[in-house]
Formats: sequence, C-alpha cells, structure tokens
Amino acid sequence: MRLYLFSLLMICLCMGCGVSYSVGINGYSTTGRSLQIPDASSIAVVTDSNAPNPILEKEIAAKIEKLLTGKGYSVGQDKANYYLRFSYGIDAGRTVTEAIPVHHPMLYDEYPFSGFYWHGYTTYMPYSEVIHTRWLILKLIDGQAYRASKNAKPLWIGEVASAGTSSDLRELLSYMLVAAFEHFGEDTRRQISIAIPADDERVLRLAEP
Repeated sequence: MRLYLFSLLMICLCMGCGVSYSVGINGYSTTGRSLQIPDASSIAVVTDSNAPNPILEKEIAAKIEKLLTGKGYSVGQDKANYYLRFSYGIDAGRTVTEAIPVHHPMLYDEYPFSGFYWHGYTTYMPYSEVIHTRWLILKLIDGQAYRASKNAKPLWIGEVASAGTSSDLRELLSYMLVAAFEHFGEDTRRQISIAIPADDERVLRLAEP
C-alpha cells in the first residue's frame, strides 16, 4: 500500500510540473487578409455599461489597454482611429472520467534458494474532473464607422477559447488576452493553438497595478 501511495504521489507531482494553459485563437478580417494598422494608431477600448460585474469589466479593459500600449498604440482617445469591443464568459463545465496508470515496481524474494523475481505490474486508478470552456471575443471597428453607428460591422474579430479544470475566469482571461494579442489584427485562416506557461512574464505584468 505504501508503494502504491508513493507512486501515485510521484505521478501527481509530475503532472503539476511545467504547468501551462492551452489557448486557441481564430482571427477573421473582412478582407481575408491581416489588417495593416498604422503605427501609433489610437484605439479606444469600449466597456459594457450593463456588464454583470462592472469591476471585472474595467479590470479587463485596463489589461487590454496595457497590451495595446505595449504594441505601440495610444489608448483612451475621444475620436480614436479604432474602437475595440470585447466579451467573455465560461460554461458550467462537463465531467470527464480518465484513468492514471500506477506501476507497482519489481521486487525480489530473498528467501534462501527461492530466487523469485516479481517484475511488477501496472494498474489504473480512475478519477473524474470537471472541464470548463472559457471564451473571449475581441472586435476591432473603424473609428468613423463606430461613431456613426455603435452597431457598425467590425474590421477584425478575434475568437479565443481555452478548456481546463480551472473555473477562475478572472485569472484565465489574462492568458487568453496574451494569446489574442500575439495575433492581433491577423486573419489566421484557422485556429492556432498556443501554450502559455503559468509563469509567463507577460501575464505577470498584466497583474501589476
């Protein structure tokens, strides 16, 4: 029993090593080509005044502005060149059942004249976990078109999704934002999968005041 518990502990520790979050990003543009956004363009981040959690809404907007500034754009202009809208959410989750292989190591019977070897065997320990899908949508709209109509069609849409056991949308959105801005304005033509390490410096900078 001790060997079994030790083996299980080692497996759990190894599974926790080098943690990263897998994020999928799909970018679409109206032209089918990546946008050519001029350097130093002004981009205003639009918040939803009816958001269920206005504090979280402003927090996400501030992180987006940080990422835009890092790309050389200016933010918060009254008559911006572009407007960026965003939405986000998480589902209730689905239960998935898996099995962890547990190897029972080889033993040797030292009883005199026995010479018996036990080469060990592998058993499988079932476990269940709840997987949540987190999502984020970014929409970049031409400034003049947006000022003429708040329902103006976007020039670019970025769809971001990530699945995992964490239901902490507030934390996971930082990883999704970093992934999205790796391909900001691009028409990716397909979903691109990105692995963001848990200790990614860009994510840590977003957490700074």
